Amino acid sequence: MNLLRTSLVSLCLTLATVSSTFAQANNSGLAALPPALRAAVQSGNAAQVQQAINVLAGGNPQRSGQLAAQVVAAAEQLLATNPQAAISAAGAAVESVRATAVQTGAPQQTQSVVTTAARIFVSPQAQQVAPQQAASLASATLQVATTTGNVTVIANVAASAVSTAERIVASNPTAAVQLAASAVQSVSAQAVSQSAPSQTMNVAVAAARIIVQPAAQAAAPNMVGSLAVSIAQVATNPAVYQAAPQAAISAMSSAYSAATSQSVAAANPTAGQTVTTTLTQASASTSLGSANPSNAAQVNAILQQTANSSPAATSQQPTSNNASNQNPNPTQNTPAVNPALNASPSGPT
Repeated sequence: MNLLRTSLVSLCLTLATVSSTFAQANNSGLAALPPALRAAVQSGNAAQVQQAINVLAGGNPQRSGQLAAQVVAAAEQLLATNPQAAISAAGAAVESVRATAVQTGAPQQTQSVVTTAARIFVSPQAQQVAPQQAASLASATLQVATTTGNVTVIANVAASAVSTAERIVASNPTAAVQLAASAVQSVSAQAVSQSAPSQTMNVAVAAARIIVQPAAQAAAPNMVGSLAVSIAQVATNPAVYQAAPQAAISAMSSAYSAATSQSVAAANPTAGQTVTTTLTQASASTSLGSANPSNAAQVNAILQQTANSSPAATSQQPTSNNASNQNPNPTQNTPAVNPALNASPSGPT
């Protein structure tokens, strides 16, 4: 009995120590902030946070970068207890490093801010409590990441941004398409696609899952058409294609399906023509054929889906289909890759 009592007491003391250590770790980021800045972060008011950073920095870009990095670190620690305040503080930090002077004077802090902000907006806590705020933060963070010129940071933030876009497509399809378009545009730059082809492909594939959603096509058909064109161009980029040929084929199929759907074709008639031209050229590409011997047959099979993408088939499409994001019905306007496309194995060079 005494041994049991001693063991229980020891366990309780251990748990108390762990709990205290965890609490201290969570509060350390906030505690490190100057009092005025700490109060602003805890208030959840982004404008107050940014004002406090500006006042404390006194026009010094290096100091602005340092304070922004401290704020976003504290914001990440707030996620578990106050996600909305965390998102607001992260947004203020991102805006504080948007200026060229800050990015030039504090490049490491700028990269730290956008990288941490990306972890915040893609986190389950942020997505569950404030998905629209998280999407806004994703958009701002991606904009700043793109201006840094760091291809690794750009690719990582773009991947997180398009993941966030997927999560809001049902509740805010227009915002989802806009965010996905920004992500695809950021990785389509040659420096990014050449240096991070796998991540570039992942962004294109995730965006492709968005544009085949009926809600996205109904809410933003013109943007969906433009995004379909961008996805097709990224997927047929030899460097990107070689990283994952079958993923590229899947993205092409979704881009073609979306661009030739009734609502998108009506709003953006050139999108289908452009995607068709891009895929026709891809089918004859020797570099793509070297990476995937079945490339020509698979791309041509996509181009023969016209009958399945006719206005009649499109008009029968349901207005809501949450399951289509993962497993679209190939007989509707949001087809998965034609079964024939997966008939032959392929791989990168």
